[in-house]
Amino acid sequence: MARFLNDLWAAVQNQPERWIFWTPVPVAFGVAFYFGLRGEPPLATGPVLLALLAPLLAAFYKNRPVFLTLLAVFLAVGGFTAAQWRTQQVAAPVLEKRSYAVTLRGKVVEVDPLPKTYRIVLEGIEVIDGKIWQDDLPRRVRIKLKNNDPAVPQAGSIVEIRAGLLPLSPPVMPGAFDFQRHAFFKGLGATGFAYGDLKVVRERAGSAFYFEKLRQSVREKISAAIADRDNAALLTAFMIGEDRGISEKDWEIARQSGIAHLIAISGSHFVLIAGFPFFLIRALLAAIPFIALRWPVKKIAAAGAMAVSIFYMLLIGAPVTAQRAVIMTCVVMTAVMFDRNPFTLRLAVFAAFVLFVFEPESVMGPSFQMSFAAVVALIAFYESTGPWWKNQFREAPWTKRYSLYLLGCFATTLVASAATAPFALYHFSRMPMLGGLAANMIAVPVSSFVTFPLGLFSCLLMPLGLETWPLRVTEKSLDVFMYVAEIVAGWDYAGVNVNGFAGWILAVMTLGMLWICIWRGRMRWLGMIPFALAALFIPLTPRAAVLVSDDGKLMAVRDAAGDLHFSMLGREKFVREQWTVREGNVKAAARAWPAAEDKQAAASPVTCKTGYCTYTLGNTVFGFVEGQESVAPACRAGASILVSAQDIKRARNCAAGAVVIGKYDLRREGAHAFYLRPDNSIDIQTVRGARGLRPWTPGGRKTG
Repeated sequence: MARFLNDLWAAVQNQPERWIFWTPVPVAFGVAFYFGLRGEPPLATGPVLLALLAPLLAAFYKNRPVFLTLLAVFLAVGGFTAAQWRTQQVAAPVLEKRSYAVTLRGKVVEVDPLPKTYRIVLEGIEVIDGKIWQDDLPRRVRIKLKNNDPAVPQAGSIVEIRAGLLPLSPPVMPGAFDFQRHAFFKGLGATGFAYGDLKVVRERAGSAFYFEKLRQSVREKISAAIADRDNAALLTAFMIGEDRGISEKDWEIARQSGIAHLIAISGSHFVLIAGFPFFLIRALLAAIPFIALRWPVKKIAAAGAMAVSIFYMLLIGAPVTAQRAVIMTCVVMTAVMFDRNPFTLRLAVFAAFVLFVFEPESVMGPSFQMSFAAVVALIAFYESTGPWWKNQFREAPWTKRYSLYLLGCFATTLVASAATAPFALYHFSRMPMLGGLAANMIAVPVSSFVTFPLGLFSCLLMPLGLETWPLRVTEKSLDVFMYVAEIVAGWDYAGVNVNGFAGWILAVMTLGMLWICIWRGRMRWLGMIPFALAALFIPLTPRAAVLVSDDGKLMAVRDAAGDLHFSMLGREKFVREQWTVREGNVKAAARAWPAAEDKQAAASPVTCKTGYCTYTLGNTVFGFVEGQESVAPACRAGASILVSAQDIKRARNCAAGAVVIGKYDLRREGAHAFYLRPDNSIDIQTVRGARGLRPWTPGGRKTG
């Protein structure tokens, strides 16, 4: 073993130029460590640790193993510090109690089209009528307008609206997606829905919100040219990133077939948005001898491509994927301007550090993780196989070049799918397989040569009012790859579904993939060992046997076959679907608990009587009671864990150690998940216990 480690260290030392590619990794782990804490540390923690580590780095500079270890710790603390200071920077009041009907006035700063209406974000709100039960108002609120509201909201306008405001939704169970944290870093303090129509107090004026206005103009012209609302929404998402208007059916087809990356703004868009102006400007300038012989045509084209990329990023609202793509595009074009090789992993390293500094919270989201995984894997792949591709393309006829292009599409899809698979499984519990490969073989060439070029051309024609026919041709190209996507989405092996798993498994798999991508030679394949070992733990992840929502309105239990049975099917659809994806059998039909004294109760793991239901897990009997009057009968039936959406207390005939979970317990602790331990005891986990008190949690800002 010692000899193996010595050989490995020697191989690592032989590739010193690759060490720099590891520097973002400890920074990312420092950011993740901060967000994994259950309490907010003192603000001076990071700077103090950095000040202590800096002299140690200087002292051990010549001792390479110690220096590298200290450097990794220093970078991790740097990521921790960046995340903590970012949290302090964006901190703002959040709504903690529901406000039913208030009239608000504020400035529209974002407009998201939905299938039947709009969703707006208001900033600088003031209460005109009604009352919000706290003094510090949220900085921003997001409100869904009434269906068919005649007013078309415009960014920059001052509006009034009567609406009900809701606190930000907590995770549906311990370990699930934390919308409160996501909204906190977006500046949102509440969500809501409109009771009345939107009233415009003052129209937007001046040059403020220029890109929002431009985006709205593009959206309106697309809607006017394309009669099919679903196709108009798809093209709007494809061109300017507004994907909220896409129907759930089309989104499901895109996800199941693995072409969602073509609809959502991703790196492939910026390859085209930078590539077209680069080659067009270069070709036009090269066609003019006076310019071609005197000016650096390629460098001018690179500068033009950078400008177009930045403009397009601002047009679509600068999401994380676009920021990463623009940073990389600018680095590539800068390298072209300085006559350097632009296609190296230094691109990803530089882009990662920029995002770590300005938006460290993005590290925790699927957009950052999946986009960087795909980019790093593709750079590593083409870095290794580049000479082969160059030899094949050199002096090849167009037929062979097109065949090689299709092969490149297949290889790119395969590599990107493999790289993003662990993150897709972790965040969405699904990854595309054969369906994704087949759909992308059609969709990528169609979108690259037809959809995007014609869509871009139609945008350039919009000021002249000549966009209609190019947009209609673009619509036909959308029909082509959506038709293919719908076919492959129904295949038996279109994708793989798994239930949720722990974050440490994803971290180990990520390290294994990075090892493969960063190092060269045979040593790189050692990364398969931690990757495979971590993957083996995915099916071994414990599954909750009982789930209770944060308001107690929805409960679920697991039967012997592993399927979930819900207390009701008519309401709480979102929570039920999330539980099914993370903890249930997604292929099984949803099942409801039997009614009291139901003759079919034998088919359910739950037995219901008037006012309460019971469920046995190991040696423990759960009692799900409607109110205080049902507690005593449930205890007589043997229940030792009592759960209710109402405020309940333990009755006299309940066992001394009976656990009582009522309305206020659920409100304070959040959703509950119950697991069966090997010794048949019950492990109770809660949302609050899993994430603690942080600035984005209820009450966390007061204690942070």
